[in-house]
Amino acid sequence: MLRTCTIDEFNRYADFAYELALDLTKSGYPTYCDGVKTREMFMERSLKAFERETEEILLFEIDGKVEGLIHPYWIPEDHYLDTCLFLTNRETEQALSEFLSYAEKNFSGYDLFLGFPAENQAAISFLVRNGFECIENDYNNTSFLDTIELIPESSDVIRITRENYDSFRYLHKQTDGDMYWNCERIYDDLDNWVVFVKEKDGKPQGAVYYMNENDGWLEIFGIDIDQNRRDPALFRELLQAALMDAKRSSGRVMTIFCDEEDEDAARECGLNCVGNYLCHKKHLD
Repeated sequence: MLRTCTIDEFNRYADFAYELALDLTKSGYPTYCDGVKTREMFMERSLKAFERETEEILLFEIDGKVEGLIHPYWIPEDHYLDTCLFLTNRETEQALSEFLSYAEKNFSGYDLFLGFPAENQAAISFLVRNGFECIENDYNNTSFLDTIELIPESSDVIRITRENYDSFRYLHKQTDGDMYWNCERIYDDLDNWVVFVKEKDGKPQGAVYYMNENDGWLEIFGIDIDQNRRDPALFRELLQAALMDAKRSSGRVMTIFCDEEDEDAARECGLNCVGNYLCHKKHLD
């Protein structure tokens, strides 16, 4: 069964939970198997659940024994529900079934998003069988920026501001269908984003965009190419533009989730593959 976890219980089970977080077959995303996140980060992020009204931590029990931990968070104004942690020592499908019931009871009208590594076959199998739509099938790649060399910038790759935002809007509008970070939300929050667009003869060809975090760990949210065409050279150029900008800005780490067909370009740019990420979505009636 699922029940609300107290802060004392979380501290009691933290070592057990963190051990599960380091096992791709027993955990969800965000993953702690990427060589970047630490136990200190695990504790800091988890403890915030006890300070916020839009988060909580649930314990998953079987016959009175704690076998997992789930950390949901939600954005009421967007009817958005997701998890920071989904950890199960065993009976993953039972935990998911109980969590789905919890979500349907408490978050009717929301969209539920659940991301898992491909290695967690029990979770993926449950989601497929229970009406979830796979909206993302990507590979998680990470670059430690101090290991890559600076290269000259391309004059055709320009920084996007509110004044020239339509150049990015033209590209992102083609792909932002189910994304939380659609054109409107990125525009409203643009002060916290770095966006580059490659133009040719005044026409946008492709874009790369990432959030400008303060902890030195940056994530590329996407690379959009006009008409969704395959262009490995352009993909590589945009990825390098983001990496170089992050390095110059004293970033430590950069992450990108990309299609399998773009893995060669990611490796050529010095990124290491963490694994296959699958995100599923279900509307809660």
